[in-house]
Amino acid sequence: MGIAAEAAGFDSFWAPEHHFLEEYSHNAASHLTCLAVGMKTEKIRLCTGIMNLCAPINHPVRVAEQIAMIDIYTNGRVELGTGRGSGSTEVNSWGLKNEETKGYWEEAIRAIPKMWTQDLFEHEGEHFSVPERNVLPKPLQKPHPPLWVTATNPDTVERAGRMGLGVAVFSFQSPSALEPLVESYKKAIADPDPVSEVINDKFLTIAPLLCLEDGDRAREWHAKRASLTTAHFSVYFDTVPDIAARLVNEPRPIPQTRLRELIKEAGNDPALVPPFPASADDPNVLIESGLCVGDPEQVKRAIQNYADVGVDELGLIPRTSWIEPQEMILETLEVTGREVLPSFR
Repeated sequence: MGIAAEAAGFDSFWAPEHHFLEEYSHNAASHLTCLAVGMKTEKIRLCTGIMNLCAPINHPVRVAEQIAMIDIYTNGRVELGTGRGSGSTEVNSWGLKNEETKGYWEEAIRAIPKMWTQDLFEHEGEHFSVPERNVLPKPLQKPHPPLWVTATNPDTVERAGRMGLGVAVFSFQSPSALEPLVESYKKAIADPDPVSEVINDKFLTIAPLLCLEDGDRAREWHAKRASLTTAHFSVYFDTVPDIAARLVNEPRPIPQTRLRELIKEAGNDPALVPPFPASADDPNVLIESGLCVGDPEQVKRAIQNYADVGVDELGLIPRTSWIEPQEMILETLEVTGREVLPSFR
């Protein structure tokens, strides 16, 4: 898909990192996915979206080493997207609790740029320590690749700006709902206390994409798959307040057998709805909700709504699951590249 995205004219390719999330995602190595795409492409930017910086999961020194190597192999095209895991299913597996991960992440994000730029690096911290070492190799991009962090609440968005980090809001919100977050971020990054000299002033959010010449066909396929992962989302992402409340009485760590039961129960819950409209006879309903689903003109309108509130980059997520034919997804990328992206250059 990354190769097709470059051919279609997309600017960047983001790869997720998830662990133990059955059916929802089986990609356990964001950086290796970026490397694989990078070896088959020439121009497209490659971003780990999102590499977990908690030391028991990905030691910060290994992150610095691996990203630097990928940067060299791909001629300076990698960006480090960071985070703390998608919920207790992931982090509990390494003996961590959700509430502990913020400290791990912040210690790592402040240390990694120093590993890339200092001849000799030494660190004695709360969550990891390193004796005096020259962390090798150094990245090709100077002084180092851009840094990102995911955020789902206003405090984290504002904090990302203060730290000089690009922020990736990985939650499905209508463009109008994002406007105060964009304003908060831009205000903070205008007067930052950055983790390094690289200021990555970019606000990114995500939107589902299914762009076909036949808009009705696109909406039909969207409706077929829109609810397939709703039950998984409602169990795995228990750092989201509403989901946390649903699972507050579940002892952690939750065994995989119990996770399967919870997902099945959620799938049978009529009160559970997808985070975005599953279907709509009126294309305007999808557009105003932030979904880039329909024909090229409708998708352009949806993207423009994000641009109008100040979003810098839009991560378009092809509507992939276990039911769509791959040919349709490749068609979506090709049609988007030919008829939509030129309007936003």
